[in-house]
Amino acid sequence: MKALFLILLFQTATPDPKLDMLSTDLHALARVTALAQDVERDRQVLLAITDDDIKSLRMPREDGTYKWASLQREEASRVKDEKTVEQVSTEAMLKSVTVTATNAYRVDITAPKKRALLAENNRVYVRKVLVDSTGFDGKTTHTEIPVMAWVNPGDTNSVALPEIGKSVKATAELGVESGSKKAVAEVALVQAKLVDDPQSPYFPAVKRLLIIRDAIAESDINRGRVKNAVDEAILALPGELEKRAADQKRMLEQRAMAKETITAADASPDVVTALNEIGRLMNGNVTDQTDARTKLNELIGKLTAKP
Repeated sequence: MKALFLILLFQTATPDPKLDMLSTDLHALARVTALAQDVERDRQVLLAITDDDIKSLRMPREDGTYKWASLQREEASRVKDEKTVEQVSTEAMLKSVTVTATNAYRVDITAPKKRALLAENNRVYVRKVLVDSTGFDGKTTHTEIPVMAWVNPGDTNSVALPEIGKSVKATAELGVESGSKKAVAEVALVQAKLVDDPQSPYFPAVKRLLIIRDAIAESDINRGRVKNAVDEAILALPGELEKRAADQKRMLEQRAMAKETITAADASPDVVTALNEIGRLMNGNVTDQTDARTKLNELIGKLTAKP
């Protein structure tokens, strides 16, 4: 039991280089945000610091994965391309639309409601989707996925990939009903979301950093929101809240010691008597005023603390 206690005590007392780095970077973010004349101009610097800390705390591996975060089949973003389709669905060669993206797990083929500002769109035929996917193990696979379905205007046909690819190239073969019915189609690769592991010792810190990143990335950046998010992240670090409270207490004590007003009983009776005598002499002749200055200097000498 004693040995276990000593191990836990050692682990608690051992400084964490990642948290030390985080503390330094958060204080840098706080200072830049507070002092920047135009926060917009420093946005890229703030984002670079925040992104680097998030990546470090997730602990990246050489293959592009992370120890404390993993890709999940939830949409984070998408890469898309829109093309005009004129080839008839029965032709041997259809319109090929190719999109490339990282961390993709699904292909969406959409037929927008409008083909132009006023023109109605026509439905689109999807013959198949060709996928070249490179996994995180470095292996590349080629898959041909038959679809053979019509997509009506305003609708989407979604094709799920068997796994999340590190790098994915998808080509959709598209056609229309007849030569007189042109259409517009959008092909998109849906990118997976990187989700943090709640078991990570840095999970709370990363969560705070993501809040900071969202505030920095806003189109109209709000200095106050960024400052508050950074300050809360600092206070969440071990010992910071206690340190802040101690600093505030010390400031209050210093202010009390350096008060500028004199209240009753601040001087002893003998000091008050001496000051009254000095005041009386200051209203006398030249000799009295000289004596008053002498007595005042003597009193100051007596009241001044010796080093």
